[in-house]
Amino acid sequence: MTHDAVIEAVTQTFESSISDSEFREALAHAVTAVTIVTTDGPGGMAGVTCSAVASVCADPPTLLVCMNRRSYVNSVVKANDVLCVNWLSAHQRSTSDLFAGVGAVPMKERFEQGKWRTLSTGAPYSEDALVALDCRVVSAMEVGTHSVFLARVLATTTHTEEHRDPLVYCKRSYATTQPAAHA
Repeated sequence: MTHDAVIEAVTQTFESSISDSEFREALAHAVTAVTIVTTDGPGGMAGVTCSAVASVCADPPTLLVCMNRRSYVNSVVKANDVLCVNWLSAHQRSTSDLFAGVGAVPMKERFEQGKWRTLSTGAPYSEDALVALDCRVVSAMEVGTHSVFLARVLATTTHTEEHRDPLVYCKRSYATTQPAAHA
């Protein structure tokens, strides 16, 4: 299926779809990992809290990241062509809020809080994140209100020093996970 055919199929789906409020209400009950997507390069350094991230395939290692086109960070990612996805641990709620814009802290100052380093692309990763995947954007397309980025994973880091629960979002609130007992 060509790129144009995919866009046409998505557009036709939107024409016969449910309302925005129904869609948002339904997804409010889904559990999503809380991530911060960061970037750095010619367009500057930026980051945003994001829950629309998914693995696409392992060969080659590729992620899908969806970001609202009105987000300042969206245009910066497009200018830099790199991003790093940081899966947050449960104790990083304040970091999530910070990069979601709570408190209107200027972008540069957001990276002054916490410990940030870089891997291969130069996009920042949080040393406290459970996992960080450093990526080069290989494709971007516009779908409705969002840009969909396909990003090739070039480097990874995993926090292994101590057990940490992931930070997740469900029913419009932060939560954590606990392993379920095996039957």
